This record gives sequence, structure tokens and C-alpha cells, in this order.
Amino acid sequence: MKKKTKTVKKAVAKKPYVIVRSHTAGVHAGFLKSRKGDTVVLTESRRLWLWQGASLSEVANHGPAEGDNRFGGPVLETEIVSPQGFEIAKCRPDAIKKIQEVKEWRK
Repeated sequence: MKKKTKTVKKAVAKKPYVIVRSHTAGVHAGFLKSRKGDTVVLTESRRLWLWQGASLSEVANHGPAEGDNRFGGPVLETEIVSPQGFEIAKCRPDAIKKIQEVKEWRK
């Protein structure tokens, strides 16, 4: 069982961690599994409801600033379809750590 878990973690780690902004589904952060046409699939993704920082580019570069950050808990896989297009920003390692450390927000 441990081998399987390590293999899954290694596979996820090889995929880029990105922030995706779409017109139809909002903002998500997660590992980019695939992108084909107007569809993006993320794994271990979190919905970003509210973040502190100047912009999503800042969040991708440095992580969210301290304060009221509202990120949903990670889900196994999210498929986002957006005929209007996407903004996809690849995150830097320090930003990934900070994004993943934000406490899960629940209503």
C-alpha cells in the first residue's frame, strides 16, 4: 500500500501546479492534469474564493498575503470547461507551499 501512495505522490509532483481563472468556474489552484481545447483538468484542486495580494499573478509568484484568504478544501479532480478561455499561471515553489497551507474555508 505504501508503494502505491508514493507512486501517486510522485506522479502528482511531476505535474505543474497552476492557478486557473475561468469565466464560468471562477479561480482554482491545483496540479494541471490536462488541457484540451476549452477544457482544463486539475487534480488536488482548491477553489480560491477570496485572496489577499495584488493579483493572481502575485499569488502565483509569492502565495497569498497574510489575512482573510478563503480557499476551499482540495478535491480529487476538477474539470473546468470555459468556451471563453482561461488564464493559467504556473506557480513558483514558495507560492505552492503557501497556497496549500491556507486553512480550508467552509461556510
